[in-house]
Amino acid sequence: MNAKFLKVSCRDCSNESIIFSRATTAIACGVCGATLTNPAGGKAQLVGCNVVETLE
Repeated sequence: MNAKFLKVSCRDCSNESIIFSRATTAIACGVCGATLTNPAGGKAQLVGCNVVETLE
């Protein structure tokens, strides 16, 4: 399995969060509530964020 943790930055408020690359639920920003990811049956679909760093 090629799953990793990702440090992402919210496009709306620039808050940084750490998420799992294969998240099975929608993840919202802890500050503004914008949707960061949607589940896609495998890797999470990044919709409201930019990847800052890949953590291993």
